[in-house]
Amino acid sequence: MPAINPRLILEAYEQPNYGGVAGFFVDPEPSLWRVGFRNGFRSARVYRGPGYKRGPNYRIVLYDRSNYEGRKLVLAPGYYPDLLDVSVQHTGRFRSFNIAPDYSISGPEWGSIPVIVQLFNDPDYRGRNATVLRDVPNTHSELGMADTISSVRVIKGSDFPPQGAKVRLYEHLDYGGPFLEIAMTTYDMKKEIPDLSMLPMVGGQYASTFGNSISSVQIEGWASSGEFMEMAYNDEFDQAGMNEVWQWVDPAGGGEWRERQGYLEMRADPGQDLWHGNPPGSGGDMDAPRVLMQYSGDFAIETRLPVTPQLREHGGLLVWKSPGRFLRLEKTSGAHAFRGAVRFERHVNRVFRLVGRGPNNLIRTRHLYLRLERRRHQFTGFASRDGQTWVNCGVTNVGMGDPVQIGLHGLCPGNIPPTITRFDYFRVFSRKGEAVELRLRPQEVTLDEQQADAQRIAALRRFMDA
Repeated sequence: MPAINPRLILEAYEQPNYGGVAGFFVDPEPSLWRVGFRNGFRSARVYRGPGYKRGPNYRIVLYDRSNYEGRKLVLAPGYYPDLLDVSVQHTGRFRSFNIAPDYSISGPEWGSIPVIVQLFNDPDYRGRNATVLRDVPNTHSELGMADTISSVRVIKGSDFPPQGAKVRLYEHLDYGGPFLEIAMTTYDMKKEIPDLSMLPMVGGQYASTFGNSISSVQIEGWASSGEFMEMAYNDEFDQAGMNEVWQWVDPAGGGEWRERQGYLEMRADPGQDLWHGNPPGSGGDMDAPRVLMQYSGDFAIETRLPVTPQLREHGGLLVWKSPGRFLRLEKTSGAHAFRGAVRFERHVNRVFRLVGRGPNNLIRTRHLYLRLERRRHQFTGFASRDGQTWVNCGVTNVGMGDPVQIGLHGLCPGNIPPTITRFDYFRVFSRKGEAVELRLRPQEVTLDEQQADAQRIAALRRFMDA
């Protein structure tokens, strides 16, 4: 019998990033093949239905075989642009699914929703449309709306921050070029623009040409990141040597670790980067210096960077599983093309993707706070001017089994001058009662670790000789 008040609604897509054959489901389906999904599906959105409160433990349970058989993947409400990012143990092709109580969650619980942005192809909220809850660096590939957005509606979300929120519609990909800013306050329930071409000016040019050229969307929703409050580790970088939980990695030997005056100073020479190129294998470099430690479970990692007027800093937080699966939340240097902006990047299967970026008012702040939170396979980046009020820099889902490595990195991409990034501290937070003891470096030293130790000793000698 069809559900009258469904607990969950599944929006399934045949291809990654919500492409190909699509369909909505409110009831279990024993054979996706018979309803048009001949190859299963690779991306999905899971919504809370009107009956969700009657069964908040209900989940979408995916199976890689028909009739609810085979390996399963459990999804809570959320957005999943590529199910392979949620779990590396699956092929990403699912043949059936059930809607049932399940307390295990393979995917992430969906985070806060400050605002809901609705984009429409035609004026007066008509035509093809898309709903945006998080930053979208490319409306062409992710929404299938290539330069055809004519009307916009912004609605206050369930987790609207008391400080308000802003939505920016950019002309270019990756939040570049002229933009239209829509500010929401606590008094606004929604804001509507029925025809972008009727706006007088946007970013110094007529909106009639800008309205059909929206290529990226950014949501600036402030949030108090208070879930992880128990400190599991703290390094103030005020001792003479490196704490034994750290591993110094510097493949090219051009970086430098230096503890001085209560902070860690990390130098990187031109060309030292941490990406595989675009396309992979073209122009990439993986020689950036970094310090890493092992950790398991959910966490929040945090650091503070003093920012110089010259903006010589280029580095930040790093979550590392392997060379083909890592995340970077960082401050860029003023000499780089990003001109000091805060960026949150994911690198999965050697492919780079910009998750989100911080607002421009963080570029020249005296001190920059960075925070990266993990909830199973969901990672959220934050930035702040004061360490109290945090702006969300993006959310991404990346499947990473435990343990992972967490730490700090310094970069010097391309031919820009050498960068010097200083870190006041590095802290690891957990939920109350969930603190995990950090694993010390193993006694069995691998060849890579021997090389890293040799490079660290060489860098120390250079420092002593200076």
